[in-house]
Amino acid sequence: MKDFYKNKVVLITGSSMGIGKEIALQALNLGAQVVINGRDLERLENMKNELSSFHENLLFLPGDVSDYSRNVAMVNTIIDKFGRLDVLITNAGLSCYGELEEMTSDTAKQTIDCNIYGSLFPARAALSELKKTKGNILFISSIAGFHGLPECSAYSLSKMAIKALAQSLSVEVYKSGMTIGIAYVGFTENDPDKKTLSPIGQLVPVPDRASFSRVSKKTSALKLLKQIKSGKFSNTHSLLGMLSERMSRYFPSLMLYIIKEKYKRIRIMRN
Repeated sequence: MKDFYKNKVVLITGSSMGIGKEIALQALNLGAQVVINGRDLERLENMKNELSSFHENLLFLPGDVSDYSRNVAMVNTIIDKFGRLDVLITNAGLSCYGELEEMTSDTAKQTIDCNIYGSLFPARAALSELKKTKGNILFISSIAGFHGLPECSAYSLSKMAIKALAQSLSVEVYKSGMTIGIAYVGFTENDPDKKTLSPIGQLVPVPDRASFSRVSKKTSALKLLKQIKSGKFSNTHSLLGMLSERMSRYFPSLMLYIIKEKYKRIRIMRN
């Protein structure tokens, strides 16, 4: 992939930790010029120190990508620094949990703003520059985007919406030479300090996923970078995700029944 990524300018939103950070590292190793974005200034400062050997190929831009004006400012800064933009990876995201009845409106809004506007607004702000370079946009989704999951209503809603955005945009830009993609990432190892929103909007540690087969961040990052290079529209990263996608498409009633029965057993165990 070095021939593809060498000297390409790659903007990765939400890249101060987790998969986003790993994508940035792998893209740098492939010769790309990388723009790292995040809201946590301390994490960004730590990354500057960690990646100091790449300083000439790096740009750190703090900011909330659910704010459209912040995205416009980021793109302008990228063009001033590098003169072009080739790849946008919308990785910024926020998860939450809890049944809809117990979830506050603010929790739902934060999740939807981050996941939907945090994908829509960077794409809108970067589009004209990406058309110039016949570039790429990769939207990061989740297997929660295949079927609504209990206690994940706002999160599932937001991840399903990204599919509609990717589909619409892929048609709108097809004459420009750009490529649009969406990736359904499975259960990937989390950073120890990763947080999720509780039903009342508190940031709490992400629950352990010991019962699931977790993929390394490096494996996920390389799959994402390979998908961009291939121009493939959709890619699902796990067997569970592939099964969920096919069940939701071909056997929706059966899929709903299985999820209901599983959730019923979970509630019984809790009680």
